[in-house]
Parts: sequence; structure tokens; C-alpha cells
Amino acid sequence: MPLLQEISQLIPPLRNWLTKAPQAFLRLPRFSTRREQQTAIAACGLWFLAQLLYLHYLSLTPWPWPESLVEAAAIVIIGGFPVLWWASGERDFRRMAQRWPQRLLLSLALYIAIGLMLPQAGRFPWQRVLTNLIFADQPWLNLLIFLGGVWAMVQVPCLLRQKTTPTPLLWAWISGAALYLLLSHSGLISPAFPKEYTEGFIITPIYLFLCAWGDWQRRHPPRATPKGLGLHDIPLIAVSLFSLYWFSRPYFRFGPFVALQLFILVIIFGSGLGRSHFGYSFEPRWRDARLLAGMFLAALVTMVPLGSLLGFLPLAEFNFTPSPLEVFVYVTLFAMRVGIFEEALFRSGLMIFVRDLLQQYGGDRQRPVVIAWGAILICSLLFGVLHVGNEPNADIQLPLMAYRGVYILMATLASLFYCLTFACTQRLWAGVMLHGLVDAIAVVFFGAALVAPF
Repeated sequence: MPLLQEISQLIPPLRNWLTKAPQAFLRLPRFSTRREQQTAIAACGLWFLAQLLYLHYLSLTPWPWPESLVEAAAIVIIGGFPVLWWASGERDFRRMAQRWPQRLLLSLALYIAIGLMLPQAGRFPWQRVLTNLIFADQPWLNLLIFLGGVWAMVQVPCLLRQKTTPTPLLWAWISGAALYLLLSHSGLISPAFPKEYTEGFIITPIYLFLCAWGDWQRRHPPRATPKGLGLHDIPLIAVSLFSLYWFSRPYFRFGPFVALQLFILVIIFGSGLGRSHFGYSFEPRWRDARLLAGMFLAALVTMVPLGSLLGFLPLAEFNFTPSPLEVFVYVTLFAMRVGIFEEALFRSGLMIFVRDLLQQYGGDRQRPVVIAWGAILICSLLFGVLHVGNEPNADIQLPLMAYRGVYILMATLASLFYCLTFACTQRLWAGVMLHGLVDAIAVVFFGAALVAPF
């Protein structure tokens, strides 16, 4: 009875906190650029170390030191550093749109050239595909074509964002990007890939449709200037994220981060709303540490029993003595590789997009708590549904469809904690750390079949 009384006494304060705290992300925060820059440098250092240790010690087929060093450096410098560094202060969209593509192409060319000259170049997953990407056994020619395709890909969303872009120039770039997409994702020319490989014939028309939609939106802007993201931003968002396909063949581990960089550049900076509007900050604060600890404990207490009951986290596979190296590497990589990508995209992206739509279409009729929790719930549900494609490992006894249903439920529940953390802090860093901790514990301690792209 005393325990029940104590629990009942905690309910009103908790209800009050859940009502008021998430409304913080309806207001614009202020960020400390100096702390963010320091955080970016420190985080990239840890990221590089964890990626290096993973490749050399924990990979199923450990890499030699030279290849490990080059791959870890490329992942952090090409993929992650811009994402973290761009969050450390206001940036000029036009200047970034001019400089970033040049630096990206130079970094890609240098990385590939060094990788191809290393003794065990076959360790790089892109080596064979790039060698035969369009023309068989022509790595350097394919490299030039690949860089041309990337150059066109990064130009298109920036040109779509600028209303003064001449239509013939825009469609010249779109045509070049579409042609590369078709040739690199089909067996049309290279005999090294099967002729039935026809993905390019599907994704290229979709890309052209999205570009045409974005061009129409560019030439027919909304009459009233919106205070946030609107439906007219969907083509730009889609075209930016569509750049994932440019790095899916050949396969580069940092490919998703280049798509994320394009999204950040075109949407967060190109919209002119300012990064405060998106909560796009990795600034750590001591007051957020207590919230992070509370969310982490709440996630464990909620998700571990539920996951075990549903067969998602098999208790029989619980690892009581994981190696400290494994814990450090997996927590760091899940936070940096998975957490940063998904938090920036789903929280600073999707969650803000839903919030802006709710405010535009009914903000004057809905209470702030309804808008805040509406954005949290919708974002969490979509986050969960987008994990439907994950496959179970051998230790999971659930049928495939049941497993996917449970995965959607668990991902939705985890996203509730991530969304709530972002809403209360108005920053990404606590959610990134929470994301890394939750995923790493599920994999290291329970052997869960989470996608680990490293």
C-alpha cells in the first residue's frame, strides 16, 4: 500500500510535466556556437576512433590498419563532420551551395584514388562496383562519370531552391543527373552486371517526376509567405533525400550522410527560416543530462520487459559480460552513424514539418499541447512504420510478419522517447545519445537484429 500511494502521488506531477515540457519546441531556442564547435571536434574524434576500432578489431573480417584508417577518416570527414560543423553557427545558403559541392567532389576523388591504390583495395565495398559501374574494368573512367553524376545531383536541389534559375539550365542539370542514375542502376552498358538489373528504369522516372514537381512549385510560389515548412517544400525534401541512390551503387558507407547534408543545406538553410526554427543544434547542456538519464531509464523500464514479452529481445541471449571495447564502439557508432542521421532527419526534419503543418492548418484553433503532442505522435508512428523492412536474425522465433509488426511497435515506442527528448531540449544532442544507448544495449546485451550500417 505505501508503494501504491507513492506511485499515485507521482502521477499528477508527471502528468503536468508531460503537458507543459514538450511545448518548449514551439518556441525558438538560442544556441551557443562556441560549445557546439568544441562538441563537433570532440565528437568527430570519438567517431573516428570507434570506427577505426570496429573495422580493425570487431568486424567479421578485420581490416588491415591502412585500409581501416582511410575508411574511418572518409566516413567521418566526408559524412559526419559537415553535419556537426554546420550546426555550430549561422551559415549563408548561397555561399555554402557554391563551396560544399566542390569540397565534396575533391574529398570523394581523393578518397577513391587513395583507396584504389592500397594493397587490399578489395576491402572497400565499392571497389568492384565502381570498377564496373557503367563500363567494365574501367575504374578511372567510371570514377570520372561518378563524380559528374554527383556534381549534377548536388546542383539540382540548390537550383530548384533559387527562383531565378533559368529553366533550360535547370533541366540540363536534371537531365545529366537522370542519365547517370539510369546508367549506374541498370545493366544497360556494363556486361559485369546482369541485364535484368532494372532498378534504374524505375527510379529515374520517379526522380524526373519529383524534379518536374519541384520546378512547378518554384515557378508558382505560395501567395502568402509561410512561417514554417509547408506542402510546397515536399518536392525539395524528396529530391534532396533521393540523392541516397547516387551512393547506393557504388556503395559508400557515408552515402546517407551526403543525402542528409543536402537536406540540411537546402531545407534548413535554404528555407531562410534559421536553424533555431528546426532545433538544429548539437549543443550539450548539463540540465539536459538529467533529462537524458530519466529518458534512458524510462526507455529501459518500458521497452525491455515489453520487448522480452513479445520475443523481440530474447532474454536467453542476454550477455552479462560484454567487452568494454565492444560497448564503447557500439554506443559511439550507433549514436554517430545511426543516431545523428535519424535524429536530424526525423526530429529536425519530419517532426518540425508536422509541427509547422499543424500550426498552419489549425494552429489558431488548437491548444499548444495538442500541436506539440500531435507532432510527437505522428512523427513516432511514421518512424516506426519506416522500419517495416528490417529482417529478424536466427535467434528470433517470431514469424516474419509478426516480427515486423513487433518491430514497428518497438520503433514507434523508442521514437516517442526520442521525440519527447527533442521537444523538451530543443536540441538534437540528448536524443542522439539516447538513440545510441538504446540501440547499442539492444544489440550488445540482447543480440537484437537492428540494422547497423557499420
